[in-house]
Amino acid sequence: MVATEWWSRHGGLSTFNRELCRALAAVGAQVYCVVINATDGEIADAQAGNVTLLCRPATPGVPEYAQLTRRPQLPNGIVPDLVIGHGRITGPAAEVLVSDYFPVARRLHFIHTAPDEIEWHKLDRAHDAALRAEGRTEVERLLGAGAHRVVVVGPRLHNRFLREFSGMGAPDPLRIDPWFDTADPTPRTPPAGAPLNVLLVGRTEDAQLKGLDLAARACGKVAVWRENARVSPISLLVRGAPRDAATDQREQLLSWAANPRLDVMVRPLSSDQQRLAADMTRSSLVIMPSRSEGFGLVGAEAITMGVPTLVSEASGLADFLREKLDGETAARVVVPMSGDDDEDTARWARAIDAVMNDRPSAFRRAAELRNALAGKATWADAAAKLLGEAAGRG
Repeated sequence: MVATEWWSRHGGLSTFNRELCRALAAVGAQVYCVVINATDGEIADAQAGNVTLLCRPATPGVPEYAQLTRRPQLPNGIVPDLVIGHGRITGPAAEVLVSDYFPVARRLHFIHTAPDEIEWHKLDRAHDAALRAEGRTEVERLLGAGAHRVVVVGPRLHNRFLREFSGMGAPDPLRIDPWFDTADPTPRTPPAGAPLNVLLVGRTEDAQLKGLDLAARACGKVAVWRENARVSPISLLVRGAPRDAATDQREQLLSWAANPRLDVMVRPLSSDQQRLAADMTRSSLVIMPSRSEGFGLVGAEAITMGVPTLVSEASGLADFLREKLDGETAARVVVPMSGDDDEDTARWARAIDAVMNDRPSAFRRAAELRNALAGKATWADAAAKLLGEAAGRG
C-alpha cells in the first residue's frame, strides 16, 4: 500500500487506506504500508492490525513526496504481489515503485473521486475549474490504463469510470463495497442532554462541495421551528476546519444560518479516531449534504456506528443505499437534491426536523439499517476481491 500517512490528518482517503490495510491483513495478507513519516503511536496502531509501516528518513532538500518513490525497506526475500496506490495522490508513486523496483507486481489503481463532478464546486481555487477537472481526470485515466486493474468504491464511481476507460483496452474497473461490518452491533440510544447535536464532518475549505451552507441554512430553520414549538433546541457541530480558521468558519456558518440563536460549534480536522467517534456518539444525527461525493465515507461510518444519518442524493453512498435497500427504507436516509439552494435547504430542514422530532424511532431505524447492510457490504468481501487480483500471477 502506498499512502501519505497512517492517521487521518488530511481527510477520508487516509481513513479508507487504514481500514483497507487492516481488512487485507485480517484475511491473511502480509501488508506493508509506505508512508511519508510515522509516529511511534502510528507504528504501534498499525502493528495492532498486523500492518507494517515503512518510511524512510527525510533527506534535506528532497521534497516529502519523493520519499514515497524510494525503494521500500522490505524484509529480505519479500517481493510484493500487489502494489496499491490511491488516485493522483499516491498513484504516481505506486507506478514508480512497480516500474523501477517491483516489475512483476500487479499494480491496483484506486480512484476515489470524479474530478468532472467535484471541481465545479471548488470555486476558490487559483486555476479554472474546467482545466482542473480535465487535467485531473486525464491523470486518473493514464494511471489507470497502465495498471493491472482500476478499483472504485460503490456504483457511482464505477459507472462513471466504466465510461472513462471505454475503448482504452483496459479491463473494466473493479467495484468494491466495503465498510458496513461492525464489531459492535449493540443498538444505540439517543444521547441525553441538550441542545440536540447535528454533526457534519468535512473539510471546511470545500464548503460548497460539502454543502456546509445548506447545512447551516437548514439547521437555522429547524432551530426556529423548535423554538416556536418550545422543544429542545439543536446545535450544529462541524468537524473539519483548518486549525487557524475555525473562528472564521463559525462566523460564515452563522451568516448562512441567518439565525444568531443557533448554537454553532466548529472543530479542527483531527486524526484522533477516538475524538471523531466521540463526536458521533454525542450526536443525535449525522448529515452529509454534499453537492457531489464519490462515495461518502463519513456517512458510511455513521451508519456503521448506528447513528441516525442523512446523506445527499448526489453521492455514491446514496446510489448504494438505493441499490441495496427497499425504496421506503432508502428514502428515510437519502435526501433528494435539486440544485436549487432554496429548495434543497427546505428539504434538508424537513428531513432534519423529522429525525429530531422522534429520536427514539430514528435510533431504532438506524440499528435496523446497520444490521441490514452488515451482511451486504463488508471489508472482508472487499479484501478478498482485491487479493483475487493477485491469484494466478505468472
